[in-house]
Amino acid sequence: PLEYVPSAANFILVRVGDGQRVFGEMQKLGVIVRPMGGYQLPEFIRISIGTPAENERCLAALRRVLGR
Repeated sequence: PLEYVPSAANFILVRVGDGQRVFGEMQKLGVIVRPMGGYQLPEFIRISIGTPAENERCLAALRRVLGR
């Protein structure tokens, strides 16, 4: 259970702790998210909504990076 910002857009903001680190680790796994430190939200990443398969791949990578 991660904190997130509800959204009506095609992305969500998720609080992951060290957003820059999570961004880098996700990128190594081939999943591109965006760190939000430049918007004064260093604990968040932005995740774009994709197809069901892309969303599952993203969630699996996020679980791996966060050790969950």
